[in-house]
Amino acid sequence: MVGSGDPVVIAEFLDRFLGFEDGVLTGISIVLPRGDTEGRQIELRIQAMDRTSPGQGGPSGRLFGWKLVRICLRGVREYSLSETARYPLQVLSDGLKVGLLDDQFLLDLEPGPDDWSPAAFRDAPVSGPRQYVIAKNFSFEVSDGPFI
Repeated sequence: MVGSGDPVVIAEFLDRFLGFEDGVLTGISIVLPRGDTEGRQIELRIQAMDRTSPGQGGPSGRLFGWKLVRICLRGVREYSLSETARYPLQVLSDGLKVGLLDDQFLLDLEPGPDDWSPAAFRDAPVSGPRQYVIAKNFSFEVSDGPFI
């Protein structure tokens, strides 16, 4: 399944993957061609629980199965992605958020546990480095793996 940047599709996408809470970031690809902002692209690969996939049950009580989600942002205008020993990026403890900010897509990988809105994104306090991408286009693809 490939999704688009339609706000309704994005809301359903986030709900399907439980807001990506405790999702695992397994890859980041960044393409920055010289002089071509339209060609700038960031792709994230995230393992996440999927409401539409039955879990294994068992002692861990997993209700949902896991899927590999590839999120692609094209026409990247601005981004900040970093990882330090103190602030690892691999586990998305608070999930992620996607919204429209000035007619562009904002992907926030550190939304925090409180209410979130794209309009308040720049003013919201953060305890560590901000992790985000702002781009002209947003799409995603879901697959059964491979898992890392």
